[in-house]
Amino acid sequence: MRFLLPGALALFIFISFSAQAQDIKYCGQTEETEKIFQRFPHLRADAERANRQLEEEGAVYRSSGGDDQLLIIPVVFHIIHDNGPENISDEQVYSAMEVLNRDFRLLNEDVADVVDAFEDLPSDIHIEFRLAKRDPQGNCTKGINRIESSLTYQGDDQMKSLIFWPREMYMNVWVCADAGGAAGYTFLPGSVDNPWMEDEDGIVLLHDYTGDMGTSNVFRSRTLTHEVGHWLNLMHPWGPTNNPGLASNCDTDDGVADTPLTVGWTSCILDGESCGSLDNVQNYMDYSYCSRMFTPGQRSRMRTAAFSNVADRNDLWSEQNLEATGVFEESVLCAAEFDADRVVICAGDSVQMNDYSYHNISEWSWNFGTFTIEGSNEEEHRNPMVTFDEPGIYSVTLTVSDGFESVSATRNDYIRVLPSDALEDPFTDSFEDGLDENEWFIFNEHDNVTWEETSVTAYTGNSCIRIRNRNNNVEMSNDELTSSTMDLTDALYATVSYRWSYCNLPDETDDRIKVSVSKDCGETWALRKVHRGFTDLPTAEPQNSPFVPSGLNEWAENTIVVDNPDFLVDGFRVKFDFEGRGGNHVYMDDINIDVVYETDLSVNDIASNFRYSIAPNPAEQNALLRYYLSAAAEVNFTLLDMTGRQVLQLFEGRSSTGENNIQINRNGLASGVYLLRMQIGDHAVTERFVLR
Repeated sequence: MRFLLPGALALFIFISFSAQAQDIKYCGQTEETEKIFQRFPHLRADAERANRQLEEEGAVYRSSGGDDQLLIIPVVFHIIHDNGPENISDEQVYSAMEVLNRDFRLLNEDVADVVDAFEDLPSDIHIEFRLAKRDPQGNCTKGINRIESSLTYQGDDQMKSLIFWPREMYMNVWVCADAGGAAGYTFLPGSVDNPWMEDEDGIVLLHDYTGDMGTSNVFRSRTLTHEVGHWLNLMHPWGPTNNPGLASNCDTDDGVADTPLTVGWTSCILDGESCGSLDNVQNYMDYSYCSRMFTPGQRSRMRTAAFSNVADRNDLWSEQNLEATGVFEESVLCAAEFDADRVVICAGDSVQMNDYSYHNISEWSWNFGTFTIEGSNEEEHRNPMVTFDEPGIYSVTLTVSDGFESVSATRNDYIRVLPSDALEDPFTDSFEDGLDENEWFIFNEHDNVTWEETSVTAYTGNSCIRIRNRNNNVEMSNDELTSSTMDLTDALYATVSYRWSYCNLPDETDDRIKVSVSKDCGETWALRKVHRGFTDLPTAEPQNSPFVPSGLNEWAENTIVVDNPDFLVDGFRVKFDFEGRGGNHVYMDDINIDVVYETDLSVNDIASNFRYSIAPNPAEQNALLRYYLSAAAEVNFTLLDMTGRQVLQLFEGRSSTGENNIQINRNGLASGVYLLRMQIGDHAVTERFVLR
């Protein structure tokens, strides 16, 4: 008999779910599955067929009485990171594997806390998981890969496409910075039993829900246990949804006879009876975050999936595959690997080196060309913080030893150390000589399509730079163009101007150019401007064919003013970040950085009393008039059209000694050429001012 959820309890669960949802994350399995079916509707029928097969195989397995064969499944972790905390340590991965095996083999000490009503049900699944020691090509591996990519913040199929090992050989686990708002997600085997879905098959984990140390903790450590349950065909105890706490969940089931009907819990209420009987709140597949157990019925369902050819699960633990993936091999020294948290820095900055060599390393020797760091103290020598005092390009060699053998790895021209003033003042670049590698640095995740010099069009001269965005075959790309350094010490302000040309496809697309500046040589960035495909990025009418601007009228210009004293330092840098989201080609030209010092303000000198500057000029919207008076004076600033008619009164009155600022607001003025008339006492000067 099924019972409706009592009103008071329903309210309690709703409040509990709402409160905890602010602090902890849950599983995204059902949402991600539905996204796939919406994108590829024909896969739903394939999934239904595969699920029927699993149910039929499960009935046969249960009637046979099951088995106790120990199944071993090779695992590979792919750490997708942007040099942030999501780049978790090897030790944190090892802790995740330890927790997973402990839970699946019923070696968790807290099983003693299971409530009396279920104390006879906790089950040893007789499945173990081991990090692979051979990659798909048979090379030595430690079962942990690291890929640097901003796709870590997406945690979706595009991120998975960065690296995937064959699912018939490995259980793939991707660790990332964001998993679509979930703690993790995967797919039931029936949902991916299709060649289209092979490279989607695996588990995505948020880095701070991985293992019980590092960025994670004990409270969040069983997320992988939960997701592997899904990967082996377990549903949530309330059925095939992600909506715990609903009274209607009492009318659905998870296909497991010994897990009681439940609405699902997001808090640890051990005596909860949501559907007329005591709930198994401590089940790994619930959301209570006090899980302790799988039931015999869940054991049977998972082992059925492991023995099935649905989604190739039965290939994983075969003797042939265990040999190919090397899970039984002795861990011996076989590879030196390393990276750095930053590879473009300024002189005097430090870099965190990270050693990922394997196995059993006891000695380290780092060679940076002009100096070395070596020793056997793991805390001091494994991951040293290295300061580079002199500009230059540094190759890095790491040699590691286990006390008997040694191996080395070299990254040539790996770390570039910039002077604080690499760019001349003023800096102008119309790319007539291409992209100078000493002035610009490119980062992109898709090597075939990124910033490049082209002569098919230009605003100034014969060349500009472009991204053939129309050729991108990914849903979203990211291409960064970052300048070298400029010294803005003692500057009053600087202006960064640039031109671009772009058009949408016939269906409007939200491609973006983001402009950021850095005050610390690129360690951190401040976003200053975003041009979006939905608003001001397009400069021409949409077209489906690859876009080339037809004339200067299909270009736009913008200028940003950098006047925050925090950014008027040496090591100043600029970054143009293009996010491609399915639109057409984009072009840039005439990237200029102009620096204004107090001594530069003497554009015109009236009785040695007045100096001024206007920026930007030309202007898209507003501009800033800065002027300096050595003595207080009566002033009158007006904006005139080319006939001499006054169109805007900017300021009239007595102006104080020192520096003064006046904002010139467009206020609906038409594009064109104006005259800015500035009268100081009996003297006057007129400056040409352009609104685009």
